[in-house]
Amino acid sequence: MHTLEDITGFGQCRERTSSPVSHRVDLEMLTDQQLLHYQTFGFVILRRLFDSEEMATISEEFERGLNAAYAHASFDGSERQFVTMLGPETPFFQGILEDPRFCEAAEQFYGDDVLGMSSSANRYVGDSSWHPDHSIDPAKDCFGVKFAWYLEPVGADSGALRIIPGTYRNPFHDEVQKTLTELKQKIDEVPCYVCESEPGDVIAFDMRCWHASCGGAAGRRMCTAVYYNNPKTPIEEAAARIRASSSVKAPAQYNRPNDPLYHPHWVANPGGSKKRQGWIDRIGELGFLDQPTAEN
Repeated sequence: MHTLEDITGFGQCRERTSSPVSHRVDLEMLTDQQLLHYQTFGFVILRRLFDSEEMATISEEFERGLNAAYAHASFDGSERQFVTMLGPETPFFQGILEDPRFCEAAEQFYGDDVLGMSSSANRYVGDSSWHPDHSIDPAKDCFGVKFAWYLEPVGADSGALRIIPGTYRNPFHDEVQKTLTELKQKIDEVPCYVCESEPGDVIAFDMRCWHASCGGAAGRRMCTAVYYNNPKTPIEEAAARIRASSSVKAPAQYNRPNDPLYHPHWVANPGGSKKRQGWIDRIGELGFLDQPTAEN
């Protein structure tokens, strides 16, 4: 019998190349057990996905990217900082969406036409109460996977991600919401799986899952890569447009009102990546490249 820790590993190292985008440990795609774990519980932990050299690069680019984005408001521990990392100044982050370790796993989750949406850097403050990132209602929101990794070790009492397994599907999602509202339990009193992790580990979870964290230090550093299901029906397209109308406001919501959601360099696609261009064309159709307006 396989334990949860057996299933939350990843593949075996094969080789390393030298280009900025492919300078990764080349790994097998998700195993059948890992895919089944994700499809059943809505998350899977990919242990040691990044090596120490890559983590050093990520840390350096994290600081460079956030410090540049918040040159006008240095971090004082009072407010979360967030920035998408798709510019030429952070090439490792810019290439993560096209890294096979991420995009091929996302394709296994949601199909070969899954949309690469963003990679980002975050400094968190305080606890994160129980919430889903996306609505469970298919008429109100799109859905997809968030890959999240921390730059320091995190555990149950130091800000590790907590997930209530299986809550990316109804009726369980709504039942949990009702219970959380009625019981008003503290974050750490709610039954869940605590995704303890070390630098290099990556947690993939469906963004409709109920998740939280508690006990983390102010300024804890977390990075993400996000992929969305490519809408197939008019209802899914309309829901994606609703998401786009709120997403374009994110820079302003995080104290960067003059910044675009997508870096122009990434949108220009100077390397001519066919995969990226397909994403750019589609997310442009859906409104994610629009400028925020008072109406949206």
